[in-house]
Amino acid sequence: MLRLLSYAFNSLLRRWRKQVALITIFALVVTFYASVVFFTTSLKYETRTVLQNVPELWVQKLAGGRLVPMPVSFVDSLKNIRGVSEVAPRVWGYNYDSPTGAVFTIVGSDSLINGLDLVQTTHKGPLKSDMALCGTGFLELRKINIGDRLTVYDDDGEVQSFQIVGAFKSSSDLLTRDLVILPYKAAQKILGLQPNQVTDVSLRINNENEIENIGRKLDLRFSGIRVVTKDQLSATYEALFSWRGGIFIYGTILAIFAFLILAWERASGLSAEDRKELGVLKAVGWQISDVLWMKFWEGVIISLTATLSGMILAYVHVFFLQAPLLKPFLIGWSELYPSYNLYPVFDLSSFLAIISLSVIPYLTATLVPAWRGAITDPAEVMQG
Repeated sequence: MLRLLSYAFNSLLRRWRKQVALITIFALVVTFYASVVFFTTSLKYETRTVLQNVPELWVQKLAGGRLVPMPVSFVDSLKNIRGVSEVAPRVWGYNYDSPTGAVFTIVGSDSLINGLDLVQTTHKGPLKSDMALCGTGFLELRKINIGDRLTVYDDDGEVQSFQIVGAFKSSSDLLTRDLVILPYKAAQKILGLQPNQVTDVSLRINNENEIENIGRKLDLRFSGIRVVTKDQLSATYEALFSWRGGIFIYGTILAIFAFLILAWERASGLSAEDRKELGVLKAVGWQISDVLWMKFWEGVIISLTATLSGMILAYVHVFFLQAPLLKPFLIGWSELYPSYNLYPVFDLSSFLAIISLSVIPYLTATLVPAWRGAITDPAEVMQG
């Protein structure tokens, strides 16, 4: 077996220019496919990390299928549900930032939200009515600093000004790079909520095994509401990233199949040099199995070299260069999102998927034509 492997390697070296061109094209195709896989895997991991500490349930009020403000009095009705340990009304929404053309998230809270880390602050204690805390990504985009004034248009189109007294970050930038925290009442005014209205209500559940049961109880007891679980939210984000990544993956699969068709045609149409080599090998006593093993090792060397090279290039593209060719299409439409950093995540299933889609089809595309040539009579091969 080592003799066949050595011969296959030397055979490739004799035609190294052709093999380098083949490996280069193959590696570029694998690079694009692997980049999408690495990218979406990293985003899914970050999503799961972010959602680990969020409440188990959210209750939202619907009218005509759309989210509408919820009366704060509804909170008292939820406190009596068995198994619920904490009920918290939430004020949050989106605001268009005209200087940057981006949409950012406003959350109403008189203090820093759990799960966020304060990087720098000039104020201690609850936020006053004209103060704000901003995510680091938002400050970078607006090119403003702590101590500057943040101008926001409220729901009536009036200008509201807040002094930035702190900047925060989190363990993952996925959901916080566009976040601004305003005082509770100020956020209500900006988002067009009345003093007795909230956006939705979050619930903490004592026993995670009871989350689905409590959600069904809420659906049956109250009309006109939507209950969202943490698992549903996580599945929504993963489906979103999978859908966007799937568009590029399907395109890459088509490119791989087109490449394999070319490889099949190249292997099927034996050159004069290939026919001569095959005839000599069979004339000196090589069996059909020996020829197939030699071609197998040639295919393994080429496909593994191209696949590993493509994966290395994809790793550099995604985690060192931050995926400049993919990020604008896969992360989102907001101008704030491109500042999000990707971190390496090793997923065995993704690694095996890349290998199986690149190595196995290529071996098939080369072994079948090789078998056809191996069963041909040596004299016929030498004459043809």
